[in-house]
Amino acid sequence: MAFSSITLVRAMRSAAAVRSYATGPTAAAADKMADISKKSKKWKETVDIRRKYMSPSLLTFEAYDVPVVLERGQMQYMWDSEGNKYIDLLGQNLCISVGHCHPKVVEAATKQMAQLAHCTTMYYHEHPANYAKELVERMPKHPSGEDWVVHLVCTGSEAVDLAIQMARTYTGRQETLALHKAYHGLHGYAAGVTAIGKATQPSYSGMFTGISHLPSNSVEALEDHIRFATGGKVACLIAEPLQGYGGIFPLKKGYLKEAFELVRSKGGVAIADEVQTGFNRCGESFWGFAMKHNDAIPDMVTIAKGMGNGVGIMGAVIARRSIAEAFATKMFFNTFGANPVAAAVGRAVLKAMDEDKILENCSNMGKIFNKRLSQLCKELPQALKEIRGSGLFQGLEIAGKTVEDSGKHAFEMHRRLLPLGVVVGRGSAAGNVFRIQPPMCIQEPDVHKVCDSIEIVAREYIKEKNL
Repeated sequence: MAFSSITLVRAMRSAAAVRSYATGPTAAAADKMADISKKSKKWKETVDIRRKYMSPSLLTFEAYDVPVVLERGQMQYMWDSEGNKYIDLLGQNLCISVGHCHPKVVEAATKQMAQLAHCTTMYYHEHPANYAKELVERMPKHPSGEDWVVHLVCTGSEAVDLAIQMARTYTGRQETLALHKAYHGLHGYAAGVTAIGKATQPSYSGMFTGISHLPSNSVEALEDHIRFATGGKVACLIAEPLQGYGGIFPLKKGYLKEAFELVRSKGGVAIADEVQTGFNRCGESFWGFAMKHNDAIPDMVTIAKGMGNGVGIMGAVIARRSIAEAFATKMFFNTFGANPVAAAVGRAVLKAMDEDKILENCSNMGKIFNKRLSQLCKELPQALKEIRGSGLFQGLEIAGKTVEDSGKHAFEMHRRLLPLGVVVGRGSAAGNVFRIQPPMCIQEPDVHKVCDSIEIVAREYIKEKNL
């Protein structure tokens, strides 16, 4: 298939615009990688087919102007269609937890696929039942004394949407509270409680009523809103224990616990969105809400992403039994929720996390990342502003005179990391934060290579731009 003229022109314009902006060695290497004329036939065909047959909305969320076509992965590494090897610093949006193609996860998936690929929740199967049990066993005791139950779904957005529906049904109220810079997903009520401007469609104001967004880390603002903007009672508050895509912002010590207790005192339900922060990623505990500075216990927990190590149709709501029972007055089910292959994978992931000592590795590798990048921020403040976060859930904010400048610098610097063998994602509304969220199996030599690469790019960029 010929590489379409529209795709070619678009890619060439992007590459030309970048070349005029950059002149250093890593920039030259990035330009060489982006040279369309040197791409393989497979690359050209893949890009052309995707652009022709897949939705244009996908163009709003692409990693690079000149696409990277990935071909395979192994633990913390990936290879593209051109044979280039990368450290996956993004964990493919945090979905890869114990490692690309982890052998025990692959074994669990293929074994179950060969036995029974799917059965609906109308029928019972050992894996979904046991997976729910194993998830509950990792939950703390709730102060109410109630036990926990699990509703398996397909995605994080679906889990958040269901959790809000359950909270509203349980309380009989609509007032749903979320935080500024929150990211909870882009489907259903998850889109409504997300508060990142570039992800808010014009239609949302009419679609998602009863939702209010408040500044994080201010219990006073939360209390004032409930007192003055509601009837004194609310349905729920949903919060990320450590804000993720909004820019990697930890919550202040004690805020989450106080906010949850306040909401409960007003008749509401406390929801911890652990889609990104759970499953050991923050390096201190299995759950983000259990980290020392949070020390909170929610009423509901939403999970997805890393629970499946890249296998789709995986998400869940863990809830107090009374909340789940209130939602059982009408029929509700999920076609692919509790899929036996997905559940077998989920169980294998939990086992691999324990056997591979993932929590310990997140803590140790996170400390090395933080130490080295903190030092680089001190040495190179013209390019690197600060490092935030915990474990393997950190964000490196790129410096700039304005937020817009910071975003431009981040775009160019992240492009230059690619030929050095580092795939990094950018977070925040401005795209000015490098996301340090690799597969949790990453090792110390990889961490140092990433930090060395960031230093090389930052020093070159400072010199080139006279920062």
